[in-house]
Amino acid sequence: MMSRFEALQVLYQYTEHIPVISSCGNTSREWASLGRRDNHLYMVDTMGLTPSVGIGLSLALKDKPFKKVIAIEGDGGILMNPNAFASAAYLRPEKLLLIIFDNECFASTGGQCSLASKIDIGKVAKGFDLEVIAVDNTEDFEQAVKESIGKDAPIVIHAKINQENQKRPNINDDPAVLSYKFSRFINEA
Repeated sequence: MMSRFEALQVLYQYTEHIPVISSCGNTSREWASLGRRDNHLYMVDTMGLTPSVGIGLSLALKDKPFKKVIAIEGDGGILMNPNAFASAAYLRPEKLLLIIFDNECFASTGGQCSLASKIDIGKVAKGFDLEVIAVDNTEDFEQAVKESIGKDAPIVIHAKINQENQKRPNINDDPAVLSYKFSRFINEA
């Protein structure tokens, strides 16, 4: 089974000109360690809200030249905000690509088991009539990313990952600065 960091390394290759919103904790730290870009919005202290921000941004950028808006969340975060599935199903943002990294635990806070150990998040998303691509290795993940970027429909990639965390520095930037850089990138498109 792949690690989150291995999957992020694959994703990074395809996102130079795509807005990417990453979840708090280890996900954003690992994502930032691959190379800071102004099209990356690191959501610090916002567990569970990345999908909602991704949905809103996808709708706002409907007529902009971006192929997708990518929102990265963990299993714990999406289970804190399952309403994101309902919103995506109702609003049908064509540019949304929601990537859920599912390690069945809260990896950033000590590895406590999440409800994903008993609930299949992919099936929950399918229950909302969302297209779901389930993967658990880097080859399938890469294929899912490439396929999803080209589709005009909300897509969920449910990526099962191991519980490995990379030790990376905290993101100590002022959230207003992160937001400013991201907004400037969006507005210059």
